[in-house]
Amino acid sequence: MPDKVEIKNKETVTSSCKILMSATAFKTSTKVGMTFGGKRRTNEKLLKFIDTKLTYINNIQTKKPDASLGPDAMLVLAELYYALDRWLVLAGRKDSSVNTRRSKGVNGLFAQVVKLLSFQLEMPMNRLPNWLGEHFTVGMTDHGYEVDYKNRSALYYKEQDREVYRLKITNGVVYQKKWWDPKNKDTWVKMNSEFTQSTGSAGTISNKHSGYVLSIVGDFYSGPHKSGTTYKKTGQYHSSYMGGKPVLCAGEIEVVDGKIKHLNTGSGHYGPAKGYLLNVINALTVCGVAETSYMVDFHGSKSSVSAAKMRKKIETEEVKVGGDDVSHLKSAEAASRLNGVKAGLLARIKKLRGELDVIAHFNTSDHVEGFKRRRAICKICGKNNLDNKMQQDRYKNRNVQEREFKLQALEKQVAFIK
Repeated sequence: MPDKVEIKNKETVTSSCKILMSATAFKTSTKVGMTFGGKRRTNEKLLKFIDTKLTYINNIQTKKPDASLGPDAMLVLAELYYALDRWLVLAGRKDSSVNTRRSKGVNGLFAQVVKLLSFQLEMPMNRLPNWLGEHFTVGMTDHGYEVDYKNRSALYYKEQDREVYRLKITNGVVYQKKWWDPKNKDTWVKMNSEFTQSTGSAGTISNKHSGYVLSIVGDFYSGPHKSGTTYKKTGQYHSSYMGGKPVLCAGEIEVVDGKIKHLNTGSGHYGPAKGYLLNVINALTVCGVAETSYMVDFHGSKSSVSAAKMRKKIETEEVKVGGDDVSHLKSAEAASRLNGVKAGLLARIKKLRGELDVIAHFNTSDHVEGFKRRRAICKICGKNNLDNKMQQDRYKNRNVQEREFKLQALEKQVAFIK
């Protein structure tokens, strides 16, 4: 499942909520006295986006209080959920784009959105992150599972490793860290995607572009894109950033001197439908990137249009997000392959557990009683000739800790597949 979306104020999310606070009340709750460093409320584009989505829900609920929300409204409510969660993530980082003194007001609305979603879906609140992940993120394709799980050629970044590839977008300008310079890898510079081509992406990514992913908490990542060697885990793919977990979108992006020129959904690992471009457009808009300033297209399209036109196209279609048949959650073929992967993992888990049980079994009364004569087979551990002390020592000295670590890693993979 996707990166877990944590409910920030669990202590207050205890009762149902049928109607959200008004946009006016939210503005009042997020006003602060004196501001410093240009963090006025009118300068926070993410708050402006939240205001717009909240007003949309308010208008519906004013006409029909307590009514069930339709698909369009549920999409907006999900966008509101992710926007509020994004604000709280930035506040946790003490990002300069938000004023952390507004946290109480944002937390209050977030709690209400969580309650309203729970009420509308008639499900426990702790299941909401999974439901949102299933309907508003895109998982890997058959190709992605083939490369990552069967061939095991993908390198998955640890959290500290992927941080160097996280992008920062300030006032519409995209910055990246100098990941190619070990001595200055934490230095921010304006992004140029064509440079990434020279580091290994040529031939695997469109000319002058680099690969990008948009994580479930709204972070953009971009870096070199390289094919890997089977069983060596050396490939740098779209799946590398988030460890194969679902994302809000993935594709290719062209950036010149910090300005975005073009982006698409070109990703063999994720293959998102065009509806997922709405997630990208929203994320860039709240970062100050004008929707008329760059072009977008989806995989298989013959021409590009401005992000503004693509937004209108997506928002007027009956199926917007979560209706594609590319995500592994919607693909029967991928599900079949995934079941095979899961079966293999479970077999390895069973073998490791058996080995650990055998090692723990030695030098116990059960084992002593398990055989009566030399070369007999112990009925418990299934091993013979174990009255030989040298052989017993060999089994006892096998690395238990290493097996336990492997077992934990495999169990996590199985939990992810569930």
